Amino acid sequence: MSDITTRMATVADASAISALIIRTVRTTNAPDYEAKIIDLICANFTSEKVAGSMAKRDVFVCFMDDVLAGTISLGEDKLHSLFVEPRLQRRGIGARLVDHLERHAIGKGLSVLRLSSSITARAFYERLGYQLIKLEERRDGSTFLMRKVLAPS
Repeated sequence: MSDITTRMATVADASAISALIIRTVRTTNAPDYEAKIIDLICANFTSEKVAGSMAKRDVFVCFMDDVLAGTISLGEDKLHSLFVEPRLQRRGIGARLVDHLERHAIGKGLSVLRLSSSITARAFYERLGYQLIKLEERRDGSTFLMRKVLAPS
């Protein structure tokens, strides 16, 4: 596999993270959501909102051969905002980011991790051991609340 590195994001990364997320939502999630929902989701990930979330969450970025390949974040006991560059999907980057975040969460003393999965990503998270709790009806796109008990390595 190509050289993959993961590090804590900085505010200087906000614009690139925003562009990656919007590109991913418009490409990968579009088949599962109406256009107006896609627009609402994208509105949640402007550069300013991404930068603002960095004050409240541990945000990570992943690079493959110096190209921004993905992002993920941890807020309290919840995995947030896992997105992988569409042309780099299905190469294990998402699973590596989740593993990185789970290890980070364990290091912070967490034993359970929750997330709100898009329709698109539900099967991905199930393959990683996350279990469905319930459907969350939301104005900006319904999601599935899921959880996983973390096992220290």
